[in-house]
Amino acid sequence: MTAEELTKLALEKMKTFSIQSVLPALRMANQGAIEDVLNTNGCANYQWFPCLIEVIKPKQIVELGGAMGVGSIMMLQSKYQDFKLYSITLPENGLEFSYVVDKYPNFYPIVGNDLDMNNWKDIDLSQTDLWYFDSEHTEEQLRKELDLYSSFFKKDAIVCFDDIHINDGMQKVWDEIREGKWGFSEYYDATDPLHWSGYGVTKV
Repeated sequence: MTAEELTKLALEKMKTFSIQSVLPALRMANQGAIEDVLNTNGCANYQWFPCLIEVIKPKQIVELGGAMGVGSIMMLQSKYQDFKLYSITLPENGLEFSYVVDKYPNFYPIVGNDLDMNNWKDIDLSQTDLWYFDSEHTEEQLRKELDLYSSFFKKDAIVCFDDIHINDGMQKVWDEIREGKWGFSEYYDATDPLHWSGYGVTKV
């Protein structure tokens, strides 16, 4: 399936996604985070992502920019569970992954700089089926990440980008992605309804 078809199929699955059943997993999140998760009109990516996982059934997921763990928690609520999720985030004075209070046997949080490959010891990044880029929202950071990680992109991997329209720098990188830089074969702009600040779904 194309990136657009996968996006829309996951949106269809959202119609039967029970958000109320997963809210207990977010019990340590603040009110703003909860409101974002509940918002399916401009911030639907949180509920959409576990549905996408159900559609593509990845074995390995890598999330760059896990922060306090809201996105990770939502991924881990997918009906499909036969995957490993590696999420990395910068040190945040103890706040990193602080919302993740339940135990998930398939979740591997990493605290460190995602530009330091020493943080990926014993992890074969070339086996990643689904990537999520959501770290520092600057042109410089995203370029460095793509230059570093694109060599690990395998054919047909799905790569998602948050906040692609949030500033001119991010927009510039997204435009280059659309032109085929970094090896992407196709792209789909899913800003509406996935995230008002921009959301891109691509396929390698």
